[in-house]
Amino acid sequence: MAITIKIARTAKELDDIYQLRHKVFVEERGKFGATAINNPRVMDHFDAIPGVVNIIAYSNGQALGAIRVNKDSEIGLPAEQYFDFADARELAKKELLSIDPTFASCSMLAVDQQWRNRRSVIFSLFKAATGVVYSWDVTHVICAISEETFSMYGRLGFTALAESQWMEHVGDHILPISAPFNKIFEWSFDELSETIDKFWLDNFCGQFERILLSPGEILFNQHDKANYTYAVDEGWIAISREDPEGNEMVLANLSRGALFGEVAVFDGETRSAKAVALANTELIAIERSHLYEILKQRPENMEQLLRHFATLVRDSGNMAMVQAFAHQTARVDFALKELWRSAIADKTNKGMRSIKVGPAQIAKTARVREEDVRQVLELKKSQGILDYGNKIIKFFMEPNEDLLESQFRDSPI
Repeated sequence: MAITIKIARTAKELDDIYQLRHKVFVEERGKFGATAINNPRVMDHFDAIPGVVNIIAYSNGQALGAIRVNKDSEIGLPAEQYFDFADARELAKKELLSIDPTFASCSMLAVDQQWRNRRSVIFSLFKAATGVVYSWDVTHVICAISEETFSMYGRLGFTALAESQWMEHVGDHILPISAPFNKIFEWSFDELSETIDKFWLDNFCGQFERILLSPGEILFNQHDKANYTYAVDEGWIAISREDPEGNEMVLANLSRGALFGEVAVFDGETRSAKAVALANTELIAIERSHLYEILKQRPENMEQLLRHFATLVRDSGNMAMVQAFAHQTARVDFALKELWRSAIADKTNKGMRSIKVGPAQIAKTARVREEDVRQVLELKKSQGILDYGNKIIKFFMEPNEDLLESQFRDSPI
């Protein structure tokens, strides 16, 4: 089943979080001492003050993980219940010089025992929390954590500020940690920010939900109601469309940074295609009402949105020209160019990219015979441009569009 990570907005969602904390901290891990049996919930006054956001993960209606983020306030941050962070605050002032530092804290990370080995769930909670903190223009984050979880926080850019201390009322060794927020943001969004339009991160980062899909899981079907816009953070999404005769055509295979589903959200129509996960996939999503709310608050950003849709129209126009006027080889060239753009760069060889698409899928996309696709692929393989198998293409350089450009020069439009 799909896992959804979202900001808790309803009384039920918040109560699910408080009960999950009790289950994880008290029942499973024996922390926080004895609690009242008639109220199996864990909460404190930091859940009730302004500047708090609780994030929850659900699978099939069951709460499986949660984390809390707090913006700095007059009473301080949750971490400061356990340690004095005055030195960390003073050091941040010296580091920034020209601007005053702003702080936030993350706490109450609770993940159900059955899901604790799924690092994707834990890290998605962290990423969702990072998005909220980014919308607050925070410069530093401080936390007081269980010592046994430090290796995980270290991956996000946190460093320990002192030795851990045993906290009797918590029943655990607690460690003070801190990190400049830019380090955490780099871990959460750096690679994605290189490919997704900055408009979406700058304006909607604090409202993002996250969705984890397993291979073969359907995100939405053709003709479904459209409530969300999506972007791929990890993995692959196949976009396909079925014609009236029941024939399915693969329109695209989307990887990190690809944005999709936004047109139906704005025009109010149903989905024109189906979206399916090809591998373990993590998506970020923005719900229609939250998107409209942000645009109403910041109407000056409509210009950026219009530029985004202008690009979509231009790309659709290019696709229409290819389908209407290009010969078969040019259609394959165009499809390969699009695949290059969505292919994932190899971590050990940045000049190489790969995408899990084979000749059969390219043939459906380009509307040509598979044997014609293989002829083009063999030619480009002999030129050292790519290599391929039945389900993968590895690019060694960007494919050219010389044939396509020359044909457009000669076309009637």
